[in-house]
Amino acid sequence: MIRIIFSSICISLASSAYAGDGISQASEVGVDASALLKPEQEEPRWGVSMGLRYAKIPFSSTDDTVTDIFPMFYYEGERFFLRGQEAGVRLWGDDQMGVNLLGRYRFFDIPKEFQNEIRGDALDAGLQAYWMLGEKAKIEVEVLSDMDGRVHAVGRLGTEISGKRWTFTPEVELQAKTSYFNSRYYGLDVYDVDAGVELRGRVKGRRHVWRNLYLEGSIEAGMLDNEARNSPPVNTDIEWEAYVGFGFYEAPDVIDHSSLEAKPYWRLSQGWGTSSSLSNIIHGDIRTENVDVDMTSLFYGHPLSDTLFGLPIEVYLTPGIVHHYSSSAQNAATEYVLAVKFYYTFPLPWRVRFGAAEGISYTDSISYYEAQSMEEKATVLASCSTI
Repeated sequence: MIRIIFSSICISLASSAYAGDGISQASEVGVDASALLKPEQEEPRWGVSMGLRYAKIPFSSTDDTVTDIFPMFYYEGERFFLRGQEAGVRLWGDDQMGVNLLGRYRFFDIPKEFQNEIRGDALDAGLQAYWMLGEKAKIEVEVLSDMDGRVHAVGRLGTEISGKRWTFTPEVELQAKTSYFNSRYYGLDVYDVDAGVELRGRVKGRRHVWRNLYLEGSIEAGMLDNEARNSPPVNTDIEWEAYVGFGFYEAPDVIDHSSLEAKPYWRLSQGWGTSSSLSNIIHGDIRTENVDVDMTSLFYGHPLSDTLFGLPIEVYLTPGIVHHYSSSAQNAATEYVLAVKFYYTFPLPWRVRFGAAEGISYTDSISYYEAQSMEEKATVLASCSTI
């Protein structure tokens, strides 16, 4: 079973779900603070945000809507980029036109009663071509597929309207969907649904509040094609969703990344599973429950900033891979992690750092403690429903 798992806070060299030892290394050089001033306002090069997503469930159900708390990551490198729900690699081109290898996380909003039988949410991957129309307007054409080969194509026209402290981005798109795609996402793999073309529009906005703090939100709606809205499980003609949240982005007045004191690092860690909470771990109360659950992780830290809100808090983008070992309690699993991590170095004679991270992980199998947590939550929900 494949699931998307959201992590909360990681402390120092181990995640909140594990207690373990770590190895990290970083170097330091001097920096000229006068070189950090931007000549003019620019879009932030990196950021991480957290917000509430509220969406219409398009199927007949006791629940009409669904809510999710979801992290977004932003990063613009020379070849690699993160843009909210999507990530990509620039294969060819420049700022005016080009081709990207693209992956996008797409929500699959299904009723709670079907979530155990139907795996929700999907990762689409494929190619994206783009052309700039003047300074701000852009055309994008995508051909994407989910992990099971359900293909759809998207044509999108968007533009950016911005002021000194805000950015406003309206978009309109046409999405052509194959019958295989529609049968899954609107027929729930029970009904055959023919191919169709859907019209969708969205508006995204971001407002700079103070230093690294931004407010952001979006709203979008889609008019389903005739084939999708005539599918027996579907009970609406229009899908819609809204998102509102806040984020920490690159401060508008610093940009010279070549002068960062924070330097890249690699971190190798060994961890042992525990049911203890983060507070329990900090206080030394680490429970193993006589269960053999071990893991090894390797993370890379890519520096983004030396400061956060003007404080000496280093910001890193940190992708990593975690191997969960097979035991009597669980099967072996591989976990892929992407997070933004914040470090504070204590002013002591020796180097001591405190780190906290927010991220997302993708695993090909559920670990023992994750399964236990899911069972406990299901029991609580069942009890609430009975009451």
